[in-house]
Amino acid sequence: MSLDADIAIGAIAAKISRIEGLYAGFAQKQGVSYALVQVLYELRLNSPVTQKQISQKCKIPKQTVNGIAKQLRAGKLIAVAAGKEDRREKGMKPTELGEAYIEETLKPFLELNRAVVDKIGMDLLRQLSGGWTPSGTRLNWKWN
Repeated sequence: MSLDADIAIGAIAAKISRIEGLYAGFAQKQGVSYALVQVLYELRLNSPVTQKQISQKCKIPKQTVNGIAKQLRAGKLIAVAAGKEDRREKGMKPTELGEAYIEETLKPFLELNRAVVDKIGMDLLRQLSGGWTPSGTRLNWKWN
């Protein structure tokens, strides 16, 4: 790889780190943890989803995801079902009450997302994300 490519990739990594820092700070100002925000995003975009999938995608410790899932389940905000092939895998999806909670909690973050899109443009966002395609009103991400 050339030095130019190394510099470009380093710049992208730095921008991603900065964005994550901004979101974490924004979460703190909203009175919620950034981990909760990430879990709610996954529930919103990819339900049903397992705790393991969220942990791997978001780089959140499994114990943290489990604690958040327990709180959401206690509040009747998510439903949990055993997997058909592996009953140890528990898929989670928002209940009706949970969907309303997710939309309300994520509202300021979704507005922030729109501001980011307005600033950098959808074309660049598509290039950087490299794996999503519209599916109804939700996005299906292709994760490695």
